[in-house]
Amino acid sequence: MKHPYHIEGPALISFSGGRTSAYMLKQMLDAAGGAFAPDVHVVFCNTGREREETLRFVHECQVRWGVPIHWLEWRDRRKGTPVEQRFEEVGYNSASRNGEPFEALIRSKKSTPNAVSRWCTQHLKVQVCANFMEARGYKFWTNVIGLRADELRRAVKKDRQNEEGKSPWTNVMPMVRAGHTNDDVRRFWFGNMTPTDAVQIQKDFGPSAAITLPQRFDLGLEEWEGNCKLCMMLGYQVLLHRIRRDPDEPLWWSRMERIGKGTFTTEYSYEDLRRAALTSPLLDLGDNFSSDAECGVGGVDASIRCGRKAA
Repeated sequence: MKHPYHIEGPALISFSGGRTSAYMLKQMLDAAGGAFAPDVHVVFCNTGREREETLRFVHECQVRWGVPIHWLEWRDRRKGTPVEQRFEEVGYNSASRNGEPFEALIRSKKSTPNAVSRWCTQHLKVQVCANFMEARGYKFWTNVIGLRADELRRAVKKDRQNEEGKSPWTNVMPMVRAGHTNDDVRRFWFGNMTPTDAVQIQKDFGPSAAITLPQRFDLGLEEWEGNCKLCMMLGYQVLLHRIRRDPDEPLWWSRMERIGKGTFTTEYSYEDLRRAALTSPLLDLGDNFSSDAECGVGGVDASIRCGRKAA
């Protein structure tokens, strides 16, 4: 039987910059004997609103594991623009950090994405990946997605897309095939330590403290923090919690709502969120919330709001 993490090219491995995607990447790299074939590409799409910890983590995975990772950013959506000019390849040092690609897309669309019309993920991540592969001359390829075996709702949607056959790629989900869940991811990164304790050690003593963890490095973020700073798909309480930690972060999102003449959610604006966060008591989310928000790995699913209270 073929190893569940074995992949044959041409293929694109979508790396979100989160722990789950990194776990999958390492399993695939090990299954490939430490190096991928030339037609297997690892891609990280940067929107400019990823947290600095995420960017550092992607860079560390690249350096520590010796795997080439293509850092890509959206540049143009016009069909008349040559496909190789619709994105730009950057790197850790040159990656946008002030939302430049995201803002440029909002200005181009003259509107604001929301949970119902979530075209930010479609353009900034999904389409950038497709443009990258098409620019290299691929007509068809395998699209490797970091969905786990405990995310079957999302996985079913990817299988349904395969059946519809509307895209030049076929989705595969090695973690689903291997039966690996969030418990496996946690053990890989934290061993017997709780995620909260592991992150706290790094906050108290700096990133170098992660040397005590199984992989000797880590993302350094709480599980509910996610990689996109204030993703609209996060639950209300999680967004409030994030804003209390960084009261200035919603200012960029509020500015985008003014530029796009709309709000990211139908229930409230980001100015409303900021006002509520600064006038309501600080709540401890603990382990009762999950922010499984590795944006882009599951494509666009407006019916799923991350960070809801666990059942």
